[in-house]
Amino acid sequence: MQNRTHARTLLLALTLAASSFNAQPPPTSPEQTLFQLTNRARAAHNLPPLHWDNALAAAAKTHVQRVRNEPGELLHQYPGEPDLTTRGAQAGAHFTTIAENVGRGTDVPLIHQTWMNSPSHRANILDPNLNAVGISVAENHSLYSAVEDFSRSATVQSFDSLEKRVSQILLEHGIAPADSNADAHQTCTMQSGAAGSPKLVVQWDGPDPTLLPDALLRAIATGRYTTAEVAVCASKQPQFTTYNTAVLLY
Repeated sequence: MQNRTHARTLLLALTLAASSFNAQPPPTSPEQTLFQLTNRARAAHNLPPLHWDNALAAAAKTHVQRVRNEPGELLHQYPGEPDLTTRGAQAGAHFTTIAENVGRGTDVPLIHQTWMNSPSHRANILDPNLNAVGISVAENHSLYSAVEDFSRSATVQSFDSLEKRVSQILLEHGIAPADSNADAHQTCTMQSGAAGSPKLVVQWDGPDPTLLPDALLRAIATGRYTTAEVAVCASKQPQFTTYNTAVLLY
């Protein structure tokens, strides 16, 4: 899966009932209203509902304060503010994709409807690849600002468990595990090159190391290799919940 960051803005001449931020929106909050309307729209298009993500809501709260206080055009990144991907990661969200809708106006259902009438905002709401959302709403002189942060959330897994799963998949393809993964572990963290003397190194970054890349599958199919070292380490894209994987073939 390719990592993506989407951002959409829209200035709306509408109104919203006042609300304070809640980590999980209470039943009567503007955040809950937008949450329900978003999932109703997805249901109407036979899409699964988004689940509420507290970390995304915290990221949305951070940005909505700037949206509320900054005059003029709505932005996804104001001067001195981290970008959307960094805000989400700093709030503790784990994701492979992140997206955002921003609006300012006077009524929650109308804000949602205006987003649905905007192709770019609608695309975020109805994106089948997204599965989580956090929302925050803020008021300033009876004008309300709303931020919806969406993501494709990801479960954090241990490097060791992922290495074992990759090794098992390779074994199913006829490639036995090497006696040690030491050279693979060193290679995984190197900026370039490889440790030891492997015949071939295949290295990739992604959210699921068990999805072997085509280059590795083609190499296996040649029949030239019998054993492999495997290592999974920290991603080279730290804001996203992805992993760097190194397979050394012998």
